[in-house]
Amino acid sequence: MIVGVDIGGHHVAAAALAANAPGALLPGSFRHDPCTPDADRDTLIAAWADAIDAVIDPLGAERVVGIGIAMPGPFDYAAGVGHFAGNAKFTALNGVDIGAALAARQRFPRPVRFLNDATAFAVGCVAIGAVPAHGNVVGVTLGTGLGSAFLRDGIPVIDGDDVPPHGSLWHLPFGDGIADDHVSARWLTAQVRDRLDGIDTVVAGADAARAGNTAAAAIFTEYGASLGTILSPWVARFGAEAVVLGGRICGAFDLFGPALSAALPGTRIAVHSDTEDAAIIGVAATFDARFWDRARHHLPTR
Repeated sequence: MIVGVDIGGHHVAAAALAANAPGALLPGSFRHDPCTPDADRDTLIAAWADAIDAVIDPLGAERVVGIGIAMPGPFDYAAGVGHFAGNAKFTALNGVDIGAALAARQRFPRPVRFLNDATAFAVGCVAIGAVPAHGNVVGVTLGTGLGSAFLRDGIPVIDGDDVPPHGSLWHLPFGDGIADDHVSARWLTAQVRDRLDGIDTVVAGADAARAGNTAAAAIFTEYGASLGTILSPWVARFGAEAVVLGGRICGAFDLFGPALSAALPGTRIAVHSDTEDAAIIGVAATFDARFWDRARHHLPTR
């Protein structure tokens, strides 16, 4: 067995997968627990370790080969060390060896490998057949921030002229700031609150747009156009046949999708809304020798 873990800004999700059937979660093993991104070091490590132990316990530690963790950046994925100083989440874990900290807290420590969360999502989408296993695919996660991954034949690509540095789009200059400032949940929330009277959540803004509120609809159209402008040069450079989207903002794809599609003509856009499952399935691939022998040389150090 392999335990896959998805670490999000406000959650930890974990589940077991059979080593010989990595594309499916073990029924009944899924666990989703809330956590607070600005909590102290011990609280965060305890929340993550307890969730992992809760999955391992009924399986028996001797049956678990290892733990794969899908982790947001900035992160040194080979060393397992976070670079979260000045970040909006996990600042208490800056410079911490996460693997060692988890092992010290767990009842059932097992070998740990890390993968970028957006990369794990994209690899998981390949594993479940949501996007092709061969050719070039761009994975994008839309939520607290903008996550991205570039896969060639299912293997992450993080350097070269056809991908952004580390395969990351979030930090690239855009508008009056960086990409993350314009296609994150905080941008949508701020726009909804500033531009719509009496509406203060993205979900309520989306409902208003669907009900015919043109000001609300314009916010999501702007969001899709911005995302398309950010993606289009890199999709073209990489020669991506498909873009797969995940993350909670994808619940509004019906509102921002047309503007995004207009910016990416001829590119297949897939939406896989169950981002947690895909990331858990994808990160389990780190214990597949064929994948790991190729992918471990393409892990970002930031």
